[in-house]
Amino acid sequence: MKAVVLYSGGLDSCLVLSIVRGWRVEVLPLHISHKFLVIKSLPEVSNLKITDISEEFIEVVRNPRFGYGKNLNPCIDCRILMLKKAKEYMNEMKADFVVTGEVLEQRPMSQRFETLFLIEQESGLEGLIVRPLSGGLLPPTIPENKGLINREKLLKLKGRRRNFEFALAKKMNITQYFSPSGGCLLTDPGFSKRLADLMRYQEKINIGDIELLKLGRHFRLAPDTKVIVGRNNDENEKLEAFVSPERIFISVPDTGSPNAIFIGDKKYLNIAAEVTARYSDKRNEKSVEVWYQEKKKVHKLSVKPMTDDELIKWRI
Repeated sequence: MKAVVLYSGGLDSCLVLSIVRGWRVEVLPLHISHKFLVIKSLPEVSNLKITDISEEFIEVVRNPRFGYGKNLNPCIDCRILMLKKAKEYMNEMKADFVVTGEVLEQRPMSQRFETLFLIEQESGLEGLIVRPLSGGLLPPTIPENKGLINREKLLKLKGRRRNFEFALAKKMNITQYFSPSGGCLLTDPGFSKRLADLMRYQEKINIGDIELLKLGRHFRLAPDTKVIVGRNNDENEKLEAFVSPERIFISVPDTGSPNAIFIGDKKYLNIAAEVTARYSDKRNEKSVEVWYQEKKKVHKLSVKPMTDDELIKWRI
């Protein structure tokens, strides 16, 4: 007997991974990754398969069939896509069912009773998703009806409180797992504003565009023009990696200065230079020399740093 276990690295997925192993089931952990996640490295798990869905997920975020949550998080559509990938892996490995760490009513959008089964139907896994943490409160699954799983081993957890899960993790000696919140940038209001702006003005969005949204302060100067200004040394270094023939690199020499990336119509370069100068150590000077590099050639501009009141109308 084999089971694909969706593994996020969070508390619930760590628990069900251990629980299912205790059933003497051959476990096939599957981690679904995309560029909107802030996870850096997963807790170590043997036999883990990682699937990146970033390209497909960008389109899901742009046009979710079942709408957004509080920000730009299309939780239901995201879950459907993840489970479709789990189904593909299940079929590939000739597994019997899929296991998730979902808890009934833990998440208001995607883990309500009726939504769980909507997602099952849409993913093509109706009756084949086992939820060890809440399965005792849900209708019997196909694996249960076939006698592959003892229903009495399914827990009856419900709601957002996790006291029982934490206690169970301690009992099972599970110490390595991610925080239960903050994993997806689409739930972050600031990131969602930048993404909404990008979707409004740019028809085609690639993975590099998403990575750039994670860095710096963003300013929309025109429908086709923006500037991104680094907030610290780490971001300054990362922004340099995004320089290309279509993007102009901006800096203020001989002083503590952010790096900036300019994208779009060059008639707005002066404004971009003023924004960059505002965040340099020369922000209080009347005139600041700003350098910009275009196709390996360095050019110079003298500008007055933008005031905070002026910044407001450009900042995303």
